[in-house]
Amino acid sequence: MQAPIAEQRALLQLQAHDSAIDRLDHRRGSLPEDARLAELGDALAAVDQLTAERNGNLATVQRDQSRLEHEIDMVTAKARTEEARAVSGKVTSPKELTAIQEEVAGLKRRQSTLEDELLELMEQRETLEGELAGLATRRDGFTAEQAEVTKARDAALVEIDRELDAERAARDGVVPGVGEQLRALYDQVRSRQGGVGAATLVGNTCQGCRVSISPVELAAIRKLPPEEIKRCENCRRILVVE
Repeated sequence: MQAPIAEQRALLQLQAHDSAIDRLDHRRGSLPEDARLAELGDALAAVDQLTAERNGNLATVQRDQSRLEHEIDMVTAKARTEEARAVSGKVTSPKELTAIQEEVAGLKRRQSTLEDELLELMEQRETLEGELAGLATRRDGFTAEQAEVTKARDAALVEIDRELDAERAARDGVVPGVGEQLRALYDQVRSRQGGVGAATLVGNTCQGCRVSISPVELAAIRKLPPEEIKRCENCRRILVVE
C-alpha cells in the first residue's frame, strides 16, 4: 500500500488526537471524585442501617418504659389504697390487717423491682439517643462532603467534556487528509494494539512499541519509496519515517 507523505503525517496527527481522546475518556471514567462518592454512598448506607437498628431498639425501649411506668403507677396506687384502708379504722380484724400489711410490703417490693428495671431502661434509652445523635452528626458530615465532591466531580466533567469536544473537532479536521484505505488499515491496527495504530520511527526504534528494529529490517525500510506504507516488524503498527 502507498500513500503520500503528507497523508502519512496526517495519520500521525490523527493518532495524536485519538490518543488524547482515549486518555480523556479514561480520565472521565476513572475520576477520583467518583471513587470517593462511591465510598460516601457506602458510608451513608451503613449509617442509615445503624440508625434504623438503633431506632428499632429505641422504639422497643420506649414501649417497655411506658409499660413499666404504667405498671409502677398501678402498683403504687394499689399500695396507697391498701395503706389507707389499713389506717382508716374500718378494718378491725388483726388477721386482715396483717394480710393488708403483707400485701403492701409485697407491692412495695414489686414497685422497687419495677423501678430498677425502669432505671435500666432509661439508661438504655439515653445510650441509644446518644448513639442516634452521633449517627445523625456523622450523616450530616457525609452528606455535606457528598455535596462538595459532587460539585467538584461535575466541574471536572465539564472541563473534560470541553477538552473532548476540542479534540474531536480537531480530529474531524484531520480525517479528510487521510485516505480511506490508509484509515481503514489504521483503524484495524489500532483496535488490535491498544489504541495505537501508527507511530514514528526515530532512529532505529518504533515509538509505538519502543523496540529497536533489526539492522536488516531497518535497511530494508529505508530503501522503500517514501510513499510506501511501512510496518514495524515487532508490533505491526504503521511506521511513519520522519
